[in-house]
Amino acid sequence: MEIQGTRFGTLEFDEKEIIYLNEGLLGFPLSKQFLMFPYGEDSSFFWLQSVDEPEIAFIVINPFDFFSDLEFAVEDEDASSLVLARSEDVEIFTLVTIPEGRPEEMRTNLAGPVVVNVQNRLGKQILCKDYSPRQPLIPDSMRSQLKEQARSSKGGHVAGGR
Repeated sequence: MEIQGTRFGTLEFDEKEIIYLNEGLLGFPLSKQFLMFPYGEDSSFFWLQSVDEPEIAFIVINPFDFFSDLEFAVEDEDASSLVLARSEDVEIFTLVTIPEGRPEEMRTNLAGPVVVNVQNRLGKQILCKDYSPRQPLIPDSMRSQLKEQARSSKGGHVAGGR
């Protein structure tokens, strides 16, 4: 199978690679089939590419790579709809937003993780009221350093003169 996307051009894939989000994502109810692939080599980021609407792609992460103390509770109803039998069959991803020109301010939506049953490729975005929908990925101390580095590299120095 293949899709023609605006971001990646032609993507060839096998049907068994599709993740099925039968309820779509919040704000994107028509996108129900997705492909997921690494953002880059050795990256903690992934692309979640809509098969139904090829112009739509999201950056996602495994939030446990960034926040070791997270605990997401999958309600029985959600587990049932995903046909989850074992916790080992679950992978969880969160959507990332990166403000244009301000990557140091990237955030992830911990309040709306996407839960995927890796055995049957069924997924669902669930709601977690205990977490922020705009959780910074970069600690405040590092953000300040990155902003300062960006400012100094933009400003540059003019040499010469009389």
